[in-house]
Amino acid sequence: MPAINLTNGQTAIIFSKEEISERTNRSISRAFLKAASTAAKLTNLGFDDKDPKTWGVFSEVSEQDQENLDGYQAALIVGMVKSWSLGDLPTIETVIDLPKAIFDELSTACGKEYNDTIDTSPDTDPKAPIAD
Repeated sequence: MPAINLTNGQTAIIFSKEEISERTNRSISRAFLKAASTAAKLTNLGFDDKDPKTWGVFSEVSEQDQENLDGYQAALIVGMVKSWSLGDLPTIETVIDLPKAIFDELSTACGKEYNDTIDTSPDTDPKAPIAD
């Protein structure tokens, strides 16, 4: 359970990847896939986050696509915050009411915990011969 020091002396404890439920994992995973799909659309339209001249392509994607990008961060925070000094735990409806600095800090910390602990090793076929 990583502890996070937030802006203005606030704190949060987030679940480790191993502690979250399958339901939470699925929710975060679905949100990630939606965001990745929108990111691919933006890339195909020529978006480059380092080039402000390309930022106008956001007007070419639907509002739903724009919500998909934001939804991943919200799902991370809602799914991974175990406790915090800010009162009631966030819900998908209330998480966007957080001050931007705290939202950004939490989404970064939760994303790092969630993504840095994903097992990316290939699945092995139990019937495959094992090399000596």
